[in-house]
Amino acid sequence: MGSAADFADARARAAALAGRTSFRIGGVPELLFEPSTVAEVAEVVVACKAARVPLRVLGGGCNLLVADGPLPGAVLATTRLRHERVLDDRVEVGAGGSFPGLVSRAAELSIPTLSGCPGIPGQVGGVVAMNAGGRFGYVADALLEVFAVDLDGRPFARVVEPGDLGYRTSVFLGAAVVVAASFRRDRSLDRDAERRRFLEASAWKRSTQPMSAASAGCVFKNPPGGRSAGAIIDAAGLKGERVGGAMVSPVHANYIVNDADATFADVEALIGRVRERVAATTGVHLELEVQVWR
Repeated sequence: MGSAADFADARARAAALAGRTSFRIGGVPELLFEPSTVAEVAEVVVACKAARVPLRVLGGGCNLLVADGPLPGAVLATTRLRHERVLDDRVEVGAGGSFPGLVSRAAELSIPTLSGCPGIPGQVGGVVAMNAGGRFGYVADALLEVFAVDLDGRPFARVVEPGDLGYRTSVFLGAAVVVAASFRRDRSLDRDAERRRFLEASAWKRSTQPMSAASAGCVFKNPPGGRSAGAIIDAAGLKGERVGGAMVSPVHANYIVNDADATFADVEALIGRVRERVAATTGVHLELEVQVWR
């Protein structure tokens, strides 16, 4: 990787990202790289930096809104970074590993608290970078160590410390390419209790969120003070609000769903409408949780 021929291959490989995002929206990047090793990730990062080509990292595409049409720069997809090692005190998983698959086996793998994260789609690298989670638990609760490549192409490992991961963010987001992560094992874990935790969290998710709809999950971060963005949007009367094929979910107001071949412009306009209405009626200025690529 990194040669002119590799850039040519990456250009030939590029295709619409709509097929790689949960929103089913997204145009074609100039370049698309799909490395399968840490060394290849480093080569891509170094080559793009040397060529002054902007580089974006694509995991499962589940917290992402991508513009239609040509997308400038390169995209590094982590899908092929897949491995799993079960050790005495930890489970190491590649960034391209399925996070729902890991959560579904958390009890059997003796990973504590991760059973509280069902219904969170995507790949391990992305959910680590975003510290995905909810009322039943966060990725940070079970995370031990993160393996990544920095923006100069240098691989590194970082033992997770307090403050490394926050609400929908981490020290890795935008600062490195996560290539793998290890999760804590507790051999004395009450597996039956963890299975009950998984079932309880799964039932709550199914009853409160549009799990089968094409969406990017929660669009806005919850504002400070313990308030729910969804409840605020709902109180503003915006459930069911629509722009083109994009609609505020009638099930959960913090979800915008691709209801009928929505475009990027549809979703962007609906986001703007929600923010304006909420600000006008409540004074709350909603901050985006979803990542936007233009």
